[in-house]
Amino acid sequence: MNALKSRLRMFARWEIGLIGVLILEVLIFGALNPKFMDPSRMVYSLSDFVYLGIIALPLALVMITGGIDISFASVASLAAIIMGVTYKSGANIWVAVLVGLAIAALAGVFNGVLIVTTGANPMVITLGTQFLFAGLALAASGLGGVSAFEGVSGLPAEFSSIAGGDLLGVPNMLIIFALCAAFFAFLLGRSTFGRQARLIGANPVAARYAGFRSNAVLIGSYALTSLCAGIVGVLLSSYVGSARADIGSALLMPVLTLVVIGGVSMYGGEGSMFGVIVATFVIGFLQQGLRFARLTENEVAVFTGVILVTVASLRWWSGRWSEKVRNARVRRENLKRMTGTTTAIPDTATISAMKTSA
Repeated sequence: MNALKSRLRMFARWEIGLIGVLILEVLIFGALNPKFMDPSRMVYSLSDFVYLGIIALPLALVMITGGIDISFASVASLAAIIMGVTYKSGANIWVAVLVGLAIAALAGVFNGVLIVTTGANPMVITLGTQFLFAGLALAASGLGGVSAFEGVSGLPAEFSSIAGGDLLGVPNMLIIFALCAAFFAFLLGRSTFGRQARLIGANPVAARYAGFRSNAVLIGSYALTSLCAGIVGVLLSSYVGSARADIGSALLMPVLTLVVIGGVSMYGGEGSMFGVIVATFVIGFLQQGLRFARLTENEVAVFTGVILVTVASLRWWSGRWSEKVRNARVRRENLKRMTGTTTAIPDTATISAMKTSA
């Protein structure tokens, strides 16, 4: 009986529901337009959206700690333009890439240090740094003598092949996403860092009294988010063939949507990387399917926003329901221990009927 209940709970998990939604939307959009189901098209179209998951994975880690980072879009732009300007100044392209990624990681450390030292709300801090990093990206493009919206073009062919190429028929973007997914799944589920991040989000006071290195975990989480944002900035520059100061401007809402739909709690302490991975494909194929259905970009954005609000509401209600069920179970178990019996405790209706018959 317990094994059956365990299996039912497994199939009732949020992630299993996401897999069902993914299958359903692929079937629906395939029925509306058979070209959508073409295997070759589906595989190579993954490069159009899996980069969102590369940022969503570390952002999920930040949110599990109880924080939030909304500056990653500006960090992606900053890393891209720093890389482009460094290359234009005469440096080797791979040296320029390392410089851009180093700046991105430093931006994340800056976010984390500000949050742990000031004790301010992470949303307020990262909202401020979002504008700061965006301004620095524009300043860097100006110092490099390039237009903010044209960026640095003429990048080497070997660099452009990073995002646009493939390995044995598998797009490089998908391979990079898979490596990131494996790393963060291990980090959250199998490492001390991940376990401490989850407990910090669930109960920061208890984590501090338990001797956790909370500040180091928080700073590390923000640094990883910004580093991955820098990786995405570099990948997008490779994909479009130009390093621009606004290349990450459209990342914010889709990535936040992925994390929330992936089942990560906005209050911390709850979530899984598997849910974020599945949500990446759910949102990616959804947006592609809507475009196949001839919706405009504005209509796709509105639809995505509606889904974000709906899912966030469902997560809130399901969380409250789960909490009520959990509290009721704890009360029943406590009552059993107090009465010293293992028999079932009669419910309110049964007790009332017994009083009436008496």
